[in-house]
Amino acid sequence: MKSAPPPFLSHIGPIIPGDATVLRYAAALGVVLVTFFLRAVLTPLLGVQAPLLPFLLGVLISAYISGRGPALLACFISPVLATVWFTDWPHDAPPLQWIAHVTFFLLLAALTALIMHALQESVRRADASAQREAAAAQALRENDRRKDEFLAMLAHELRNPLTPIRNVAHILGRASPDPGTLKRSSEMLERQASHLTRLVDDLLDVARITHRRIELRHEVVKLEQVVATALETVQPLLESRRQIVTTTVTEPHVYVDGDEVRLSQAVTNLLTNASKYSAEGQRIHVNIGGDASSALLSVRDQGQGIDPQLMPRLFDLFMQGDRSLDRAQGGLGIGLTIVKHLVDMHGGSVEVASEGLNQGSEFRVRLPRVAPGPDQQAADAMPTEHPVRRRRVLVVEDNGDAAESLRDLLHLDDHDVMVVNSGAAALTALDHFRAEVVLLDVGLPHMDGHMVAHAIRARYAAGTIRPRIIALTGYGTDEDKQATARSGFDDHLTKPVNPAELLRAISSKTGVSTIREGAS
Repeated sequence: MKSAPPPFLSHIGPIIPGDATVLRYAAALGVVLVTFFLRAVLTPLLGVQAPLLPFLLGVLISAYISGRGPALLACFISPVLATVWFTDWPHDAPPLQWIAHVTFFLLLAALTALIMHALQESVRRADASAQREAAAAQALRENDRRKDEFLAMLAHELRNPLTPIRNVAHILGRASPDPGTLKRSSEMLERQASHLTRLVDDLLDVARITHRRIELRHEVVKLEQVVATALETVQPLLESRRQIVTTTVTEPHVYVDGDEVRLSQAVTNLLTNASKYSAEGQRIHVNIGGDASSALLSVRDQGQGIDPQLMPRLFDLFMQGDRSLDRAQGGLGIGLTIVKHLVDMHGGSVEVASEGLNQGSEFRVRLPRVAPGPDQQAADAMPTEHPVRRRRVLVVEDNGDAAESLRDLLHLDDHDVMVVNSGAAALTALDHFRAEVVLLDVGLPHMDGHMVAHAIRARYAAGTIRPRIIALTGYGTDEDKQATARSGFDDHLTKPVNPAELLRAISSKTGVSTIREGAS
C-alpha cells in the first residue's frame, strides 16, 4: 500500500484552489508587489546590486500559493519592475550583459515554478492515492464486517429449521405417535424443508445473478400469472402469519417479455419481504397495472417501514435493517438484491417508498410492456389440467434415504415403483421392468446419470416408445440443465423438489416416441 507524503510535503500547495482563477493570478501579482516594496526598502543598502534576486523568492512564493500559471506570470513581470526601478540600465551595464542577467533569471524562475508545480502534482497524486486506498481499506473492512454478520445470520437461519426437523425425527422414532402428532409433524417437516430450500436457492441465485451467469428464457408472460405463481409459493408463510394479500388489477391483460420463473421469483421475494416485516394478521396489497409502454406491479404493506438512513443501501447484498439477536424476521438479507438484479436483467426498474419506521413500505416494479400474440391469447384461454395417471417408475438413486422416501411418495399416487442404486442396475432392471418414467440421479458413482441417459436412449433407438427420463439432481444451474438436455434427459428437477411438482411431472407425462424425436 502506498504511504501518504512526508509531513514537510503535505502542505506544499497550491494554497488557492485551481478553480479560483482570478484569485490565483491576483495573489501572484500581490506577491510580486510585496517583493517590489521589500526590494525598495532595501535599496539604500543594496543600491543597484542584486535587483532580481528578491523577485526569485517572489516567484517561488507565487508558485506555492497560486500554482504554475500565476508563477510564470510573476516571472515575466519581475524583470520589468526590477529594470525600471532598481537599475540605471542601460548606463550601469552593457545591454548584452543585462539581457543575459534577465534571461538567466527567467530560466531560473521558470525552472523554480515548474519544479514547484511538479512537487505539487506529486503531492496531489499521493493524496488522491492515499484517499483511494483509505476508502478501499474502509470498504474492505465494511465488506468483511458484513461478511461476518452474514455468516452469523446464515448459521442462525440454518439452525432454526434444523431444530424442529431433529425434534420431529425423534418424535417419529418413538412408538406409534397419535394421528394428530403425526399430522403436525408432517406439516412441520414440509414447512422447514421449504424454508431450507429457499435459503439454499437464494444463496445459489445471488451468486449466479451477481456474476451474470443467469440466462433468461424469454417468452410473452401475463403479469397476473406471474403474481398468481408467486402467491402460491408464499402462501404457507402467509397462512402461518395469518396475513391476507389483496390483489387489485387496474389494467387487465398486461403482458411482458421475460422469464416467467425468474419474474415469479422476484415477486415472491417482494411478498416474502412484506410478510416478514408486517405484523401477524395485517394485509398486504398487490396492484397490477400499466400504461401504453410499461407494466407496473406494486407490493405495499403496513409493516415496520424503512429507516431513511437505510434507504440508499436497501438493495445492497446482505443488507438488513434488523441486527438484533432475536432475528424475528429471519432471512439472509439477499432477497432484495436478487429482486433488483432480476428486474434489471428484464430491462425494468424497481423503486421503494416509505414514510419511515412503522409507516409501511411500497415496492414498485416497472417492466417493458409487450402485446400478446395470438398463440399467447389462445394459451391463456385454455384451462390447465394435471390428470393423475398411474405410472411405472424406475427410481435410480444411490442415497438410500432419498430412494426410499421417493418410493413412499410415489406410492401415495399409486404408482408402480422400482428402486435401484446404480446406473448398471438401472439398465439391468429395464430388461424386465417396463418403466414409463425413469427418475435418474445425475451424480451416480462409476456410471453417472449422463452415461445412463445415453445408454437408455441408445437401447430404445429402434423402438417406438421409450421411458421418459427425468433428471432428479442437486445440480440446478442453467449450465447443468443444458448438460442434462444434451445427454438425453427429457426434464430436469432440482433437489429438493416440491413433492406436488414431482407427482405432476410423473403422472401427466407419457412415454416418448423415438421415431418422432429421433435417436441420439
